Amino acid sequence: MESGSFYDARGCYEDGLNLCSSRDEYADIKSTFIKNIDNANYKLAQLNIEEAEYAYSRGDSDRAIDHLELVKTLTYDVVLRENAERLLESYRGAEESTEVLIPTSSCTSCSASHTGGGGSDTYSEELLPLMEYYELLIQQLPNDQYDRYSQLGEEFAYAYAAASRDEHEEALAGFEKCLAHTPEDIYCYEKGKLLHRLGDDGEAELNFRASIKLNNENSLAWLALALLLFDHNRFQEALKVVELMIVDGIMPEYALLLRAEIYEMTKDYETAVNQYAELLHTGYARTAAEKLYGLLHEMGRYEDAAVILKKYLKKSCH
Repeated sequence: MESGSFYDARGCYEDGLNLCSSRDEYADIKSTFIKNIDNANYKLAQLNIEEAEYAYSRGDSDRAIDHLELVKTLTYDVVLRENAERLLESYRGAEESTEVLIPTSSCTSCSASHTGGGGSDTYSEELLPLMEYYELLIQQLPNDQYDRYSQLGEEFAYAYAAASRDEHEEALAGFEKCLAHTPEDIYCYEKGKLLHRLGDDGEAELNFRASIKLNNENSLAWLALALLLFDHNRFQEALKVVELMIVDGIMPEYALLLRAEIYEMTKDYETAVNQYAELLHTGYARTAAEKLYGLLHEMGRYEDAAVILKKYLKKSCH
């Protein structure tokens, strides 16, 4: 980690976690390994954003977009994901504005979702063999879901990889093809995710709710539903979902962060401040500190903001 070899460091932490995973007496060190894996993934996500900006500055927008897509598979950190989304929107917008000038043969992964061609070789030629690429993608899932996804086979992996490249129609067809041997709640969640990306949020919501009804412990479906409601400014409904997640221990720290953001969006600033402050001693301390710093500034509480900057952010505040 100190030398910046984050990928290798993550591999070491994962090896350590595997070695002590079946031993109850190693609960503390297991927690340490998990936090270190998350930290390594966070560093890798940061590195991919830097690589994306460098690639884009050299005119390689396709590679920049690939780096930014990878960020979303590496971390659940809200700030990094929002940064990646903003850059993606900017780079894709610039690409679309010059699309008529670019020969079709020069397009790679980002155009494959529009043309329907070339996508099947993306992971083998430019990244990794299918199952290795799939393993990289699902490594970032919550532990309970990772165990389930790791057993779903090559057909599912192909559809999942297609979805990661925004080849929505190909992914939908792939998930339909392997429905018979895919848990139905996973199928509904993945279908809902694709429908959301295609702009059909009504059907997406129905699929997320169906997934939860089929398996009340599917953390991904709960999270997707909460974020969908949040994105549509349905804050009271989102709050109810988040509260249920907290009570049931479903991604509780992330749910607490979402709850704080809902209070901020509904201008209940004092409650939002208190909620963010509660997260300063959790795995989301940095994200909460950045949110809290901005909110305190907006409220005119500059001295309090300075304390947060000095104690929690230092040079990492952007």
